[in-house]
Amino acid sequence: MKGNYWRWILWSASVLLIVVIGFIWSSYSRIEDAGQVRIMLSGIVWMAMFGAVFTFPNLNRKHAFLLLTFAAILVRLSFWNAPVSNDVNRYLWEGRLLWMGENPYAAVAEDADWRHLRDEYWEGMNTRDRMTAYPPGMELIMAGASKLWYHPHVFKVVSLFGDLWVLFLLALLSNIFVKPIRWLSFYAFNPMVLASFAVEAHFDSLMVAPMLTALWFGHQKKWRWAWFWLGFAVQMKIMAILFVPLLLLAGNREDIQQLIDGPLSNLKSVCAGILKKSWSFFAVLILPSLVFWEYLWGVVYGLVLFGSQGAFNGGLYETLKMIGVPEIPTRLIGSGVFGIGILLVFWRVWKDQKLDLFRAGFWIFLLLIVASPVVHFWYLTWVVWFMILRPSAAFLALCGTFSVYFLAWVSSEAGHNWGYMRDVVVLMWLPFFLLFIWEQRHWRQRMKRPIGPVAQSISLVVPVYKEGEQLRGFLSNLQEKSPSVSEIVVVDGSGELSQTPGEFGEGIRVVTSERGRGRQIAKGIEETSSDLVGIIHADTAPQDGWLEKIFVAAKLAPDASAFALGQRFDSGGIGLLGVEVLNEMRATFGGSIFGDQTMVVRRESLEKSGGFPDQPLMEDVEVSWRLMSQGAICYLGEEWTVSAKKWQNAYRKRFSSVIGLLLRYWWARLRSREKAAELSKKLYQEYYQPAHSE
Repeated sequence: MKGNYWRWILWSASVLLIVVIGFIWSSYSRIEDAGQVRIMLSGIVWMAMFGAVFTFPNLNRKHAFLLLTFAAILVRLSFWNAPVSNDVNRYLWEGRLLWMGENPYAAVAEDADWRHLRDEYWEGMNTRDRMTAYPPGMELIMAGASKLWYHPHVFKVVSLFGDLWVLFLLALLSNIFVKPIRWLSFYAFNPMVLASFAVEAHFDSLMVAPMLTALWFGHQKKWRWAWFWLGFAVQMKIMAILFVPLLLLAGNREDIQQLIDGPLSNLKSVCAGILKKSWSFFAVLILPSLVFWEYLWGVVYGLVLFGSQGAFNGGLYETLKMIGVPEIPTRLIGSGVFGIGILLVFWRVWKDQKLDLFRAGFWIFLLLIVASPVVHFWYLTWVVWFMILRPSAAFLALCGTFSVYFLAWVSSEAGHNWGYMRDVVVLMWLPFFLLFIWEQRHWRQRMKRPIGPVAQSISLVVPVYKEGEQLRGFLSNLQEKSPSVSEIVVVDGSGELSQTPGEFGEGIRVVTSERGRGRQIAKGIEETSSDLVGIIHADTAPQDGWLEKIFVAAKLAPDASAFALGQRFDSGGIGLLGVEVLNEMRATFGGSIFGDQTMVVRRESLEKSGGFPDQPLMEDVEVSWRLMSQGAICYLGEEWTVSAKKWQNAYRKRFSSVIGLLLRYWWARLRSREKAAELSKKLYQEYYQPAHSE
């Protein structure tokens, strides 16, 4: 595909920039050094991540995954010598305690009985006066790792193992859910992921990896394996226990319903059925814990102490405190938001099944992060993986603003407390909250929409106007690449095409309409009755197998109102690449689709949103706005080839005209639908009527 030259150059530059930053970061010998520089470096990595996503070369999925994996490993190795977190000192020292026959839950690290075991890593520990809060499974991994290599880098190996495990799982999910493989870059090159695992060696990747594995097996209805891996995740970090109700509801819906509807005597059989599926979870929890049975109470004590003391970086917490809400009400409000939020998630999983396990898991941890008073930057890795399935501008913005976290080290080096002012925290969270409110503006309408039946059929509508001889070849290619399509309706705005049945091939009909793309598409949709309707431009060329992927995506995203396949121009040039990138970013984050990105809509959603707009210009943007009230618009990244002919003359003039037109239309649409429709007619006369005049 043409245009790959510039994609290779810009993508390679993005990755190499991150590699260079890795070496610069590794040049500092202490974690306390150059906090302000690390903020800047993290911000550059954040921008390079977007470059790596949206300029990714056009490759098949296998080659794309191999390239991404190679680049991800290369980037991580560039941070190898970067100083680790001081938490790693605790990992090493507590691991050493265990393989020297001591129980890490028996006392705090500064206990006098362990004075003879103190070393440089003990000296580098923080909170030596607190009981450890790590679960038994993690303690065993600490012991094994520190026994093999009593050096901080051993936990880089352990952390990166879980990190690459996650990347592999995300590649599988990307394929199953029909998502662009390049979206793995949102994880592979995310500054928070790199800082958490490649730099500071936090072990959260060992929770995320088995947790995702559990959700993966749950998605396949293999509940025993799902429970086993969830137990493993809980043994890495206790927070994963929040997923227990999720698996209970998703995997035992019929049994629980039987208990609700039937007599109490069903309780025994229902519990036996649940235990049959989940016994491996309890085995994984119990067996490692037996090593520490004498002082196992120390785990609970350490967790309670950790959760009840301190506050740092909590978005909701710090915002409420800044406006003057007292401490106790602030914590109660945070707990209430989290509690109500996860109950709503569980209700949606149970009642109407609008949330799959992955989306439900994302919401559970996102609610925890937002509502918790203590939020370290590596906590974001608990949910970054979801960006591969449905990118969020709000959350990705948070991955950028959280670079401010390194100000804590600046403050510490200056002799102040470890941390920073509350207003800095609020400003750090502000972009997330504003974008999140914007992204969730339709949540009430979407919750009211029931899940319809699985889509069984699709019709294609092709608006044309004096397309000439190339139309026949286009329709032949479209029909060949769309073998299971119900029908193709060509809507002629010129009145010049023959309407003889079979003139353009079996299954293709021609109808006439007044000129105007929106009017023609609306007419074509009226002529069809399929569950899905694809709106196809006559200057595009489909990929092989696109139709099957549409049906898979529609099944796996029952809440989606429309899908966009994407575009790639048939000519190269950095200017056209810029158009591709901007269009893809707008469709990915804004849900607004241009017609040449090939839109497929659910008929039910379209009808409930008011139908296809009968307007001469910006009909694609308008229908996107309408459909977003009914459900998400999913970008699939199965890009069709689009003719660049209309861009080849006066590129700059056309580019500026399109941007100006779009901004004017958006401004009018924010005020009212009526103002936007009126502006559409005016813009059509202004931009296109002269070109059509004869």
